[in-house]
Amino acid sequence: MRIILGLLAVLTAFPAFAQTAPPPAAPPTGAPQGNIEERARRQLSTPSERDRQDSLMTGDTDILLLRRTPLFTLTASGDVTYTSNAALSPTDVRADGIGQASLGLMMGTRIGGKVDLFASAALVGVRYFDTPALNYNAFSGAVGARASFGRLSVSATYQPSMVWSGDFGRRQLTSHRFRFGAALPFRIQSLTVEPELHGERAITAPGFYSAWSAGGSLTVSRRVGRRAPVFLYAQIGYDRRSFDDYFAAFVGTRRLDDSLSAGAGVVWRPGSWGELRAAYNFGRNWSTSDVNGFTAHSGTLGLTATLRF
Repeated sequence: MRIILGLLAVLTAFPAFAQTAPPPAAPPTGAPQGNIEERARRQLSTPSERDRQDSLMTGDTDILLLRRTPLFTLTASGDVTYTSNAALSPTDVRADGIGQASLGLMMGTRIGGKVDLFASAALVGVRYFDTPALNYNAFSGAVGARASFGRLSVSATYQPSMVWSGDFGRRQLTSHRFRFGAALPFRIQSLTVEPELHGERAITAPGFYSAWSAGGSLTVSRRVGRRAPVFLYAQIGYDRRSFDDYFAAFVGTRRLDDSLSAGAGVVWRPGSWGELRAAYNFGRNWSTSDVNGFTAHSGTLGLTATLRF
């Protein structure tokens, strides 16, 4: 219990600390750390996104807020990924393997039987097999709310995060993400289909990653087998991101990004304790900043263990 209270205390204090901490120096041009903001964004999902994916996979989208759930959820996970473009770079394209481990704690409660409130804290370590200069560690917190109106689910999340180099010697990024989303799942025979729209404001230090974005996704999932809890899914998404004027001041043009993502996978849940998963993902980013466009293919194997109490 002391560990739980300690993590919650850190989460409560983190937003103020992250806001007042001095920003790190901007990375030099061509630094081997690569596109740290985009790489971290892909690794640090919010509780609202994870719970939405969980309800989609289990087919529990209609009664998500009616379930009685424990107050605390402790999660440990490990993933191994092979990617065709480790640094998400248009020029320094190199294949690499990536290992990721995370430990997180979430606390949630329900108000009036209709609104879920949650807070979480997580530590993440990411290690590249052949490119150790890309290694990083991250602390991420989140606070937010989610409510359902019939099948429509809406959510609002604030996610502060701090990213350090692999040896904790240098802070590479501080970010504050404010995200709003709406999803409307429905069933077509044995398929669960979910269109989703979202908007986001990111405020970062260094400031050249600060941006407004909007986009959407479409996910289709299906449970296969009557006894085996195995789920198949496919997803496609698009985001449009408009960055603040840092790039215009240095290179004379405003940075606008268009990101396309697509993927498919299989999830096996042998029990309430966790899941095994395998996935393929494709990402393509077009940008008015030449050094930020990229194409990447990746495959992932992962294991997650969950304890609710």
